[in-house]
Amino acid sequence: MINRLWERLVGAGESLLGAPTMLCMYCRASVKRYALPTLSLCARCVNVIPWIEVLQCEHCGRSEQCTDCTRRGASRLCLNRSAVKYEQGMKEWLAAYKYRRNERLNGLFASMLHTAYKRNEHDYNRSGAIHWVTHVPVSKERMEERGFNQAEQLAKGFGVLAAIPTVPLLARRRDTAKQSYKSRAERLDDLKDAFAIDEAGIKMILKKTVMRPINIVIIDDVYTTGSTLHHCAKTISDHAEANVYGLTWAR
Repeated sequence: MINRLWERLVGAGESLLGAPTMLCMYCRASVKRYALPTLSLCARCVNVIPWIEVLQCEHCGRSEQCTDCTRRGASRLCLNRSAVKYEQGMKEWLAAYKYRRNERLNGLFASMLHTAYKRNEHDYNRSGAIHWVTHVPVSKERMEERGFNQAEQLAKGFGVLAAIPTVPLLARRRDTAKQSYKSRAERLDDLKDAFAIDEAGIKMILKKTVMRPINIVIIDDVYTTGSTLHHCAKTISDHAEANVYGLTWAR
């Protein structure tokens, strides 16, 4: 009886003094203060994020040595930057969002993208300010399977934070299997002609953007080999005088 009364008194005192009432955006732990207020994350979640802060490849933004960019040669994609390394913990975070439809994570991931963008803003602004944000499209089959396009949602969230308008510029002609399971030759062949331009979107940005070239950022969740972003950049630049940059959540 005395113990229960004491617990109630302590609880009441904590409430008056400002007991933990905030929830971590990812794990939903109750915290008194966020370890990283800009992302609304607790200390435990902050400590597992493998941010990419030092680059080994200036083109794709990888934190280790990269042979893909060397072998690829010239590309229509100016560069890519990513927020985090695609390690096991981040694979679990993405699975919770992408496959288990934990849609509150869209705000968290968009904020992480914005953090990466601000960290590398001087790279994105080499040819002037970014004019438009677009996203990698998914096929009709993937859309029906998942119910949403994570890249599109991330692009919209990022666009709001960065105060850059978003526009769909690409469409999928056909579905493609996961690229990370394929050889380089198979990836190149599989993605050939996989993307088409969104006619309404490209006409709109050509009409509304005075400056040339037009500076565009493409959003995707993961940069694995870069084949998808490179094909997307080629498709866009085939239809407009544009500098096309990539921004992905993980690398």
